[in-house]
Amino acid sequence: MPELPEVETLRQLLARRVAGARIEAVPLIAAKILRAPDPAALAAAVTGAVITGVGRRGKYLLLRLEKPERGGPDAAAPEGQGAWDLVIHLKMRGRLRIESESDPPGPYLCAELRLTDGRTLRYYDMWRWGEWALVSAGTACRSLPGLAAMGPEPLEPGFTSDYLARQLARRRGLLKPLLLGQQVVAGLGNIYCDECLHRARLHPARLAHRLRPDEVARLHEAIVSILGAAVAQGSALAERLAAQQANLDSFAGIYASQVNDRPGQSCPTCGQALQKMHLSGRGTTLCPHCQPVADFPESPETPKNRPR
Repeated sequence: MPELPEVETLRQLLARRVAGARIEAVPLIAAKILRAPDPAALAAAVTGAVITGVGRRGKYLLLRLEKPERGGPDAAAPEGQGAWDLVIHLKMRGRLRIESESDPPGPYLCAELRLTDGRTLRYYDMWRWGEWALVSAGTACRSLPGLAAMGPEPLEPGFTSDYLARQLARRRGLLKPLLLGQQVVAGLGNIYCDECLHRARLHPARLAHRLRPDEVARLHEAIVSILGAAVAQGSALAERLAAQQANLDSFAGIYASQVNDRPGQSCPTCGQALQKMHLSGRGTTLCPHCQPVADFPESPETPKNRPR
């Protein structure tokens, strides 16, 4: 799944290539991806609108769409006439590609934003798990549940070590599932959680409220440094792709993982073999030497195949 650095890379690429473009039509092939409003209201609001900016919150893209009023409000459009945010979550397999309208679409096409300049922004999703929603401009972070409950951005000033310590201290869950939940911090997924926990030398099944201050400080530093490096690498990639008028066809390579999904390979820190376990239904890779077992709870969440 694309995580914060990958979605930020895509945001930068789209901002360079589609900002200022006007939308001619919105063919919706897989209506199940649309959470709000209905297809007719989406078409009424979006047709003729200009993409004036591309934002991001956590793993969500927000395309700002603005349209001058013409002859009064459009009854079919959602409230907040004239400006909307098209919110897109790519989920596991979603991809956005800028293509020529004359080019035949590839497989798994779900929706398009056809532009008046002959290009089209096509959304592909093999599993059709992605989500689109159109809301009044500036309201997404309070009107969409996934955004309303989201914690701070990890690379913004509000995400401090003290903040992280307070959040973890008041929660009784396992560390990695809490980080994946987006309420403590935005944008972390399975890949970057594995990388950050390994950098911080913390076992993913530690009880969050039992972390010592020095352990929280290590985790905070790992999150900020790893995501910062990944975003910087992605920014350089987005700049090159924009100059080449190319698409971001794969998120691989934005950040070269050292641990995630590398069981059996050598730990980059100590050289011992990395191991894989399952925690809350997610595959997790770790080094049993650098991330020792500690304070496992006796509960249904206790990993059944924890490394020894």
